[in-house]
Amino acid sequence: MSTELTIGAVAKRTGLSTKTIRFYEDEGLVPAPRRGDSGYRLYSEADVQRLGFIRRARMVGIELAAIKSLLAKVTSMSCAEFGTEITTLLAAQRREVEKRLVELRTLRDDLETLEAHVEHCCEGCDPVTMASECSYCELIQIDD
Repeated sequence: MSTELTIGAVAKRTGLSTKTIRFYEDEGLVPAPRRGDSGYRLYSEADVQRLGFIRRARMVGIELAAIKSLLAKVTSMSCAEFGTEITTLLAAQRREVEKRLVELRTLRDDLETLEAHVEHCCEGCDPVTMASECSYCELIQIDD
């Protein structure tokens, strides 16, 4: 007889919250588990493996729709086809990460430039002057 696990035990094994597991079930990513005599959800080892896969895919940023599509095909694809599809998804995600890294580096550089400007401007400020009256800072321009 195979071992069945409660949702709490599955949550501990997968690192997912019980709420997330129920959400994945509602979204059709995980088949509805068998219910025990007490009405509790009982999950199989296959369910645990599937949830682990979903968690790892989400951790690298793969969208739920893509994961759902992939999981729907798992029983009709060869291992090689499945691997190719996952590799394609991962490569696309890697390109997105590279794009975001470029954007974040640009943002970091802009922040450093702005910080340096503010620090330079504030060096000449009288400590009691109100920011709105400061002639050194071009960042705050209040037009009457």
